[in-house]
Amino acid sequence: VAPAAASASPTVKGPLAAPSRPSRTPARARTLTIPRVSSPEADTMAQVERGDELGTMDRAVARSRGGPLHVRTPLIISKPMSEVLGRDVYLKLDALQPSGSFKLRGIGYTCQKAIAEGANALVSSSGGNAGLATAYAGQRLGAPTTVVVPETTPEFIRDRLRSLGATVVVHGSQWSEAHAHAVALNDDVRGKLVHPYDDVDTWTGHATVVHEIKTDLEAVGCATPPAAIVTCVGGGGLLAGILQGLDEVGWASRCPVIAAETIGADCLATSVDAGSLQTLPAITSVAKSLGAASPSPRVLKLALSRYGLVRPWRTSDEFAVRACVKMADDHRVLVEPACGAALSAVYGGPNGTCEALDGMEGDGPVVVEVCGGAIVDRGTLAAYAAQFGIE
Repeated sequence: VAPAAASASPTVKGPLAAPSRPSRTPARARTLTIPRVSSPEADTMAQVERGDELGTMDRAVARSRGGPLHVRTPLIISKPMSEVLGRDVYLKLDALQPSGSFKLRGIGYTCQKAIAEGANALVSSSGGNAGLATAYAGQRLGAPTTVVVPETTPEFIRDRLRSLGATVVVHGSQWSEAHAHAVALNDDVRGKLVHPYDDVDTWTGHATVVHEIKTDLEAVGCATPPAAIVTCVGGGGLLAGILQGLDEVGWASRCPVIAAETIGADCLATSVDAGSLQTLPAITSVAKSLGAASPSPRVLKLALSRYGLVRPWRTSDEFAVRACVKMADDHRVLVEPACGAALSAVYGGPNGTCEALDGMEGDGPVVVEVCGGAIVDRGTLAAYAAQFGIE
């Protein structure tokens, strides 16, 4: 599987310029020590008091109602993945967020800011991780929350949303129909319509992941930026947040971002290839959390403006699921195939490790954003594995 627009790529100077494959020298063993605190929530609240790691979040908003809704997540070295790549690989474990995914970083802040500015209700149109993050935020903030989901949303997800206190409304056969209904409902209640990915406040919350990565790498003596950050991409909210965070910490021109997608949910790579916004005719991948038919126009503009530093990469469903199974075996963490797309860049896709990770300069590690995903359990992952003949 080749990187997007590989045939048209100009010569790029910087961390990805060297054409030769790095030597497979053993990865240096580093132990990351996270300070002991009473709870992740306490650690995150301590960030507010210090003013650290919250980027450009409004501090008054962050201090309201008990501090940020997201928690500070561990950054750990992966020895198995480091051995595969021949370079230190760190995992940012956002699968451990209370809502089950990175979404709480940005959506939690968006909801917190909306309530602080006078919204009296929250409305979401996502039956996935964004809806779960909105429901969790609504419960923490004491705000009435409605999540509109399409008919295809599994019953166990509807139950999980209800368990967080959300009112679940089932409408339409696909997300666009559910979203249109959510817009109408929000107009009636004069609340905050929480978009799954296309909101600048959400991006500001997602940017905090880069600030935490920087702090923790410095704590283990890594003074240089990562050689690359690997993330999955759906509509582009997480990518936008990471790019914003790189700007905020001064790494923007020195740290490339590998934007991984599965074939059949590859709206960003397809749009970058074309140089303009493209809409997929259908989502045919099992990675439904990546299931945006087109990326945010603003995120596409960012990706095109940083061509060579934002590198779309495609993998197959099979290798995304293989990466999920490897992650469970190696690190005892369950993740969705959407997250598996990013892990596959290191564990290996149809043509081995991600080509964009070859030839990296400098001593910096690779950091993989383990975005998580609450729409997975042992049975679901086992069913995916069986579908592709993975033992």
